[in-house]
Amino acid sequence: MSATEVERDSPSVVVTGAAGGIGAATVGALAKRGARVLAVDLDADGLAELCAGLGPSVVAHRADVGDEADAEAMIATAVAEFGRLDGLFNNAGIVGVRAPVVDYPAEDLDRVYRTNVRGVFLGMKYAIPALVAAGGGSIVNAASTGAMVGASNMAGYISSKHAVLGLTRTVALEVARLGITVNAMAPGTVDTPMVQPFFAGLSPEEARQRLLGVTRTGRIAQPAEIAAVATWLLLDRPTYLTGALIPIDGAQTAQAGTA
Repeated sequence: MSATEVERDSPSVVVTGAAGGIGAATVGALAKRGARVLAVDLDADGLAELCAGLGPSVVAHRADVGDEADAEAMIATAVAEFGRLDGLFNNAGIVGVRAPVVDYPAEDLDRVYRTNVRGVFLGMKYAIPALVAAGGGSIVNAASTGAMVGASNMAGYISSKHAVLGLTRTVALEVARLGITVNAMAPGTVDTPMVQPFFAGLSPEEARQRLLGVTRTGRIAQPAEIAAVATWLLLDRPTYLTGALIPIDGAQTAQAGTA
């Protein structure tokens, strides 16, 4: 059975950064709900592994979200495969180096912005006409608690997530009467390869103390917990919720004086 033979009334969604972590968890959650998914990533091997167990409703697509031709092609591919587009999860992102601003390489700032900001911008640019053609839909952008606070030695990542929030709010205003919702999620610390370096070299007790200083839950989130919110926004589509930043951080940002 090909992707085109899957039930045509099922919603179709593009997920970037799909080969691992939150992206992979979201692809799985969407497929479980009956959605058709174009899973997008640069990691072709990771995509193949992900899609192997999910059936014909999930199609792998290798793309660089920061490349305009690739971004346009991923949306066109989703429409060609599924007949329409109902949702986009701009999830792809990178952290970049950790260094004070005076030592931060400008080329690394460009690299972080290319994925985290330009990738979100291009995804929305090309998804919106397809969503309008389908009668509306949902865009979800992966921001971070870093869109709400500062963090030393992370100028590229933190400022890029502030930019994602600005893009989310701007585009939400532009498409509010087109049947499209645009929201951003702000995950806190999530158990993915992206955050593992922050706990490298720590003893279990040191890691526990660091976690307690970050979140009242005393643990980091699992990717499935973030994917559940993304899936709700993409498939259940709360239609009066748009232009919002939704913290999913175990009360991290509810605490005064924390970052």
